[in-house]
Amino acid sequence: MLTLIPRILDTLTNWVAWPVKWIVLLLAFVNCYEVVMRYVFGQPSIWAYDVSYMLGGSFFVLGIAYALLTKAHVRVDVLYVRWSARTRALVDIVLSLILFFPAFTVLLYKLVPWVVRSWARQEKASGSFWLPPIYPLKTIILIAVVLLLLQGISELCKDIKVLIGNNEEKAE
Repeated sequence: MLTLIPRILDTLTNWVAWPVKWIVLLLAFVNCYEVVMRYVFGQPSIWAYDVSYMLGGSFFVLGIAYALLTKAHVRVDVLYVRWSARTRALVDIVLSLILFFPAFTVLLYKLVPWVVRSWARQEKASGSFWLPPIYPLKTIILIAVVLLLLQGISELCKDIKVLIGNNEEKAE
């Protein structure tokens, strides 16, 4: 199970990350369109800002699980890199259990009703003249937290494998 769970969850994270990377290209097109319309034609759009923050926010939150998988997140390595693989795994397990999982479980607990209410009200972005629907973005945030928790489970399994002495070290 300590091998199967990470294999499945890492595959899921990679599968989600592949299309998410294309959001940046779409974001660039939206911003280029807005710049041309605003400064060349003097016709700014009412929708480009809202689409930009929704695309940028989606890219950011959906990429968090992938950042955890690829170790692209910020870590203070002053001591960590000098420790053995087992010590690093133990520290990661303890911190995951006392910080990561409780924090993101509470966030998930709070997000579900927030998203459900947003869908029920067909909530719109109130700070915009265009008033685009905001509930899809809130749903993406919820999905991202679920993906992050699943990737956290994968990383926990890998750390447990290292801690119990399995010779396959967790990828750094």
